Amino acid sequence: MPRQTYSLEEIKHMLNDRVEDVAEHYAPPRGGWYKAQGRYFTLNPGRADRTVGSFCVHLAGAKRGRWNDYAIREGGDLIDLIELSLGCTRREALAEARRFLGLSTQNPETEAQRKERQRRLDVQRRQRESDEREKQARKSKAALAIWLSGQEHLRGTPVDYYLKGRGIDLTRLGRQPGALRYLPECSYYDEDPETGEVIEAKLPAMAAIISNAKGQQVALHRTYLGLDAAGQWAKAGVRQPKKVLGQYGGAAVNLWRGIGPRGGKPASLPQCPKNTHVFVTEGIEDALSMVLLNPEARVLAAVSLGNLAQLQLPENVARITLVADLDENEDARKALHRAIAAHRAKGRDVRLWQNSFGGKDLNDALKLALVKKDEDEVGKEDEDA
Repeated sequence: MPRQTYSLEEIKHMLNDRVEDVAEHYAPPRGGWYKAQGRYFTLNPGRADRTVGSFCVHLAGAKRGRWNDYAIREGGDLIDLIELSLGCTRREALAEARRFLGLSTQNPETEAQRKERQRRLDVQRRQRESDEREKQARKSKAALAIWLSGQEHLRGTPVDYYLKGRGIDLTRLGRQPGALRYLPECSYYDEDPETGEVIEAKLPAMAAIISNAKGQQVALHRTYLGLDAAGQWAKAGVRQPKKVLGQYGGAAVNLWRGIGPRGGKPASLPQCPKNTHVFVTEGIEDALSMVLLNPEARVLAAVSLGNLAQLQLPENVARITLVADLDENEDARKALHRAIAAHRAKGRDVRLWQNSFGGKDLNDALKLALVKKDEDEVGKEDEDA
């Protein structure tokens, strides 16, 4: 039987109909892969990619069937993905697409084989997704257990001294942020991708629990601490002093609820009232700086720049102020613009704050303000003398 002729657009349409199968076949699930908000994240099959997060295939929405690698600013359709994965020519990629779709020949036997292969792929995908859900559930359970094992009161601990070194004095707040705890001996493991060197240690750490929009604890952020050359508590001198256990896409550290109209503690984020305004920072130190400067505000830490766009918030959140680093990197600026667009698309009033007072972030601005305050007080004392 002669081979059926299909146009390029028809082949693309058939690939898009099976976008999950195509994505997982030519960009296999590796390195902590996950699916979130209609996107499949895994390692880029066409380069030496070491970290999941920048490469994704869009499984739904207007970009369904497109892939992007935001780290290198490349993207394309599913035929481009096949070309990327196999390192072949466009013509070879088209031939491979026909083979994958079972279009090379057209007879009842090959059609039965195609349907059987599709059935096996569906079974395998469902099993992978089930395994991944179980894996993430175990990580979430472990993250919560580690956090609960920590010391609840921070005063006089290395966490307290580390934060004071960043200009953050928690005693000024009247109450301590409940999401933070101190871990005297927190396991640290790191393998250097360049040298292969493995570091294992027990280090003191600031632990912050990460929760989703429903209030469920899903992951744990750890800032590992150590004494610097001056004998002051600072981030530990390791390759990655900040690590996250668990999948935190769309979640955040719910750091501060603010202060209610009668001076009490407001409702939790999932039960927040209509027209709620939230301030969202990238890091925990910036979030705490915002709390000190504006204790009436409800403040979240998204943990990373990329998560600002993914952040899921209750419908009652009508306004959001993104407190972002002053970063000249083009990729960082694009990620920030994506975050602004994502929240505006949900009907929210979105505002942006970036440091214009010197330094990179809000914590830098806070530290400079404290230095100026000290200088002004010294000047006043000299005048009084």
